[in-house]
Amino acid sequence: MDKRYYGIDALRMLAMFMVVILHVLTQGGILNASVRFTYQYEAGWLLQSAAFCAVDVYALISGYVGVSAKYRYRNIAELWLQVLFYTVSITVLFWVLVPGSVSAMEWLKAICPVMFNQYWYFSSYVALFLFMPLLNIILVKMEKRQLTICIGMILFFFSFVQTLFYSDAFRINDGYSAIWLMILYLLGGYMRKYKSNENGKASRFLIGYLIIVGFTWLSKLLIEILTLHFLGQVRAGNYLISYKSPIILLAAVCLVLFFCKINVPLFGEKMIRFLSPMAFGVYLIHTHPLVFSYLIKDRFAVFVTYPWMLEILAILGTAVCINLICYVIDFMRLQIFKRLHIRQKLDLFEERMKTKILR
Repeated sequence: MDKRYYGIDALRMLAMFMVVILHVLTQGGILNASVRFTYQYEAGWLLQSAAFCAVDVYALISGYVGVSAKYRYRNIAELWLQVLFYTVSITVLFWVLVPGSVSAMEWLKAICPVMFNQYWYFSSYVALFLFMPLLNIILVKMEKRQLTICIGMILFFFSFVQTLFYSDAFRINDGYSAIWLMILYLLGGYMRKYKSNENGKASRFLIGYLIIVGFTWLSKLLIEILTLHFLGQVRAGNYLISYKSPIILLAAVCLVLFFCKINVPLFGEKMIRFLSPMAFGVYLIHTHPLVFSYLIKDRFAVFVTYPWMLEILAILGTAVCINLICYVIDFMRLQIFKRLHIRQKLDLFEERMKTKILR
């Protein structure tokens, strides 16, 4: 049996923390409220540059873990039930506590979250999950040279070329799509299969990530200064800041390679085993559209009035608080699922369906 990489589980939790930072900065109104070229503006974009690779990290982990994991339909069914639990329960709470906040369309989205793209990542992940058996066949059956060329060409056209021309010719919606998740799944599986982490010390991957973050941040600053000077207005400041950007993808790769090399002590393994199953719940709770609209949207714009160092601490502290609250809530959800024996029932249902199909 393949050993379990607790560092990867820790990275999954870190990536979710980074996602919360992104939402505090964007949905929370900090970046929009910042005055361009002030210390507060640059501090906010430094955090944005550091955290932006989080979604790519999550997708890479799916491939890194999925290439050697047993494919179970129960896994997606359990995730779907978790999504339904939050879409319905949060909608009910707002319907009761905030009269007029829930429309008929909100109820429909709550009941059919995937079809109405309630959570873009989960909707895309469902599509990815359906293709995983085919993607795993590609990863397992293709020779290394052929697979290397194939993934290299895909990344060249879908990442490098589209970023270079500031284009979305292949309709991956800047990475907000199932196609981009599938590409990263292949890359993550390739990294696991050919043990890409064996080359180089862990510290080199961490330093590589930090250098990329600095380069991304400085590139935004430089582009904005140059376009303002030559064009009279700021243009293309986010040129390298998108999920499909090769720079952002490289930062994600560096983090994955760093965390799969670190040794987690025994007490850390226990904590990770306890907390990591609740990481996805953090995403489902705080990105629910009603939570975004009523509890997060523009709530943190006041941080831009703080000195830049205090602003950074306030952003990180807010992200920590959101994570902790969501972990507590999802822990309670997890206990409900355990008491209802959801996983065991799904296992039984899956086995019965396999028996009937194979009969």
